Amino acid sequence: MNATETRLRDYLHTQAATVPDDAHGPGLDESGRRRHWPVLATAAAIAVILVVTVTFLTRLSPDSSIPVPAGPPPGPVSHAAPEVPYTVITGDTLTNLHAELHDGDRTVSIPRGTTGFYGRVDGGWLGMTMPAGGRFQAGILYPDGTFRTVGPERSEGPTLSPDRRQVAVIHWLSGAKGEIVVLDVKSGKEVSRSPELPVRPTKLGWNQRGIWFRVDEIGWPTHATQPTQYGLYGWRPKSDQVTQIDFPRYDGGLAAPAASDVVALTTRRGNNRCLAAGVLRAGAFDEAREYCDVAPASTYPVMSPDGRTVVSSDVKLAIDIRSGKQTRLRLPAATKVIAWPEPVFENVSQVLLVTEPQGNNRKPVPQQIYRCDVRSGECAVVLKTTEVTLHEQ
Repeated sequence: MNATETRLRDYLHTQAATVPDDAHGPGLDESGRRRHWPVLATAAAIAVILVVTVTFLTRLSPDSSIPVPAGPPPGPVSHAAPEVPYTVITGDTLTNLHAELHDGDRTVSIPRGTTGFYGRVDGGWLGMTMPAGGRFQAGILYPDGTFRTVGPERSEGPTLSPDRRQVAVIHWLSGAKGEIVVLDVKSGKEVSRSPELPVRPTKLGWNQRGIWFRVDEIGWPTHATQPTQYGLYGWRPKSDQVTQIDFPRYDGGLAAPAASDVVALTTRRGNNRCLAAGVLRAGAFDEAREYCDVAPASTYPVMSPDGRTVVSSDVKLAIDIRSGKQTRLRLPAATKVIAWPEPVFENVSQVLLVTEPQGNNRKPVPQQIYRCDVRSGECAVVLKTTEVTLHEQ
């Protein structure tokens, strides 16, 4: 667990200070290190109940067209404020934290127990609430500070559909079981529900070919020599079929831009962590491009909304998936990019990244948001602050 994940975990634990120790809360560490989770079922258990088909991820519609924000023409990178929502956490102790969401000229004080935002929707921002009792639930934060819950209690990981009219959540069932529930954003009514899964999903992505999800098939290992194993699956809403996607090197990370068929996955080759981009073909992940680096602490795939560029934030590099061109992001050598929560693309050519000084031990940690052009590698500071998290548009 890196320093950023630790700080975010501490903040969320503070927000949910009244939750009993034995309550089940949402997974916060996308690296799969869930120390208090029970050991989950194996992939073989999934195979017993799921019908396998190679056609589950058909397009939502043959003429679906998802708007993609166009980037500015090549030139100097702007220092203007971020064009995506972001939250800032202030306070000098864990019991004195205050969070605000900023989006353009709007600033909203985030209610205590509300956290994590996943995109603009219905005039507000899709997020999560963790009230007393551990009954965590997805919902929408509005500009007046109110929070409307959506979907069943004990649901996490809200993910918007490509047309932003629906939201999928991971619904926790008894034991380690789970399911995916799809809801209409406006009414909050259920639209679809996946088959019950013996292994609870821990990550969702939704693009034009359907919902992708990850399961932790072993869970937190009991020995350092037994790494967590991940399974990659897919499901089309309103279908009773769930499919395991054949990709043995899958290592847990997932990015599925709504407007693209291309997805990016974290993979592993020996001790090296890699980013692979590709598409689903005949029930398997057809890899188009892969970038590996020597044993980074963690790698999270960050992909442009058109599915053309993937960013490896650990090494400050952008990779063009079609050509293979690698562009070094010209960030100060003395800074490190916070890998999770992940950087966010504002448009097809410019990405926002949060940085902090290498080896910094100060509290609060000084952070900066940089805007970088993935075509030229040029970067510019757009915000200096502390404890900031970027969110999708």
